[in-house]
Amino acid sequence: MDEGPRFFTVEEANALVAALQLEFGRLAGLRAELGPLIESFGSADVAVALLRGEEPPPGREADAKRLGRLAAEITGVLERVNAMGCLVKDVETGLVDFYAFVEGEPVFLCWQFGEPAVSHWHSLEEGFAGRKKIEGVSVRSPAFRN
Repeated sequence: MDEGPRFFTVEEANALVAALQLEFGRLAGLRAELGPLIESFGSADVAVALLRGEEPPPGREADAKRLGRLAAEITGVLERVNAMGCLVKDVETGLVDFYAFVEGEPVFLCWQFGEPAVSHWHSLEEGFAGRKKIEGVSVRSPAFRN
């Protein structure tokens, strides 16, 4: 049964920052390895076809297996981050949102890889461009069991 999204306080979100830094550090390394491998196959379309089970070009079997391993590791990172209750919004920039309540309205607390703490929020509709500082804003725990 789907219980819906988890809502965070700033403190709860910040408690995950160290783990998020590690996961997005792993992700950056995996993506750095993946990019040249995809280019070596000629295009992302070829790489996707290989991941879907198409036979690799002769002599590229080991590279195709490596591609599959990297894709699985990246998927694992994203699944671990999502299992924490937050949402990965942009893999490339390491952008993560956490559901929260500001002044009784649902919003996203916003964190980006490399930031030392969660220090911004934005409405559900605004996205990253609408980020505002948390300072002076009341972020409360939900009134319901989370």
